[in-house]
Amino acid sequence: MPRCPVQPALAALIGIGLAATAQAARPLATDDTGVLDKGRCEAEAVLSRDKAEGGTVRGQGLQWGCGVGGRTQLALAVDQARQDSLRSRGTTASGKFAWLPGDDGSWSISGAVLWLGASGERQRHAATALNLLHTHTLGPQFVLHANLGHANDAIARRGSTTWGVAIEHAGWGPWALMGELTGDDLTAPLWNAGLRWTAVPDRWVLDIAYGQQMVGGRPRALSLGLKLSF
Repeated sequence: MPRCPVQPALAALIGIGLAATAQAARPLATDDTGVLDKGRCEAEAVLSRDKAEGGTVRGQGLQWGCGVGGRTQLALAVDQARQDSLRSRGTTASGKFAWLPGDDGSWSISGAVLWLGASGERQRHAATALNLLHTHTLGPQFVLHANLGHANDAIARRGSTTWGVAIEHAGWGPWALMGELTGDDLTAPLWNAGLRWTAVPDRWVLDIAYGQQMVGGRPRALSLGLKLSF
C-alpha cells in the first residue's frame, strides 16, 4: 500500500475493528469461547490510545452484540481512529458460534468483516478475520484462552496467521487480573495486561488494559472499556 499521511490511523483502525470480535473478553484481545444466550445483549464502549515513534493514534469504539440462539451471537461495532487532524471511521460486523461447548474445555469459531474509510470518504472493505477459539479451566483459580486464526488485510493486500494466549485469574471479589501474548507471522508479539472490575454483577463492568509490542521503539497501547449487559 502506498505510504500516505493517514496510513497510521488506517492501520490502527484495522486493528481496532478486528478486535471487535474480542470485546466480549475485554480487557483481553484474546477472545474466550463464551456465547451470549438468546435474547441476552451487551453494549460496550472503548477508548484506546496507541503510541509509537510515528505519533499517537486515539480511537473510540461502540459495539452492540446479542445472542440469537443456536449457540450463536452477532455484533455490530462502529469505530473511529484519529491522528492529529486525520480521522478514519470503520464498521465491523462479527459473530461467534459455540462449536464444542464444555465445562472444563470448550471450542468456538468467530469471524469479522471490517469496512473503513478516511474522514469524508466512502467506507470500503478493509479486512476479514476468522478464528478458532479455545477456553480451558486450569484449576479453581485460572482459565486459559487460546486463539488461532487468519486475517486478510484487503488494503495492504496481504494475509497473516494470528494467534493469542491468555491467562485469566478468578480474581478477588469484583476484581480480576489477566495477561496475554498476541501476535501474527508478520510483526513482533504484543504483551498485554488487564484489570476488570465488575461494578454490578451481570450488569456493569469496567476494565483497563495496557500493552507493549516487543520490538525496538516499543509501541504502547492503552485502552479503557465500559460494558452494559441486559
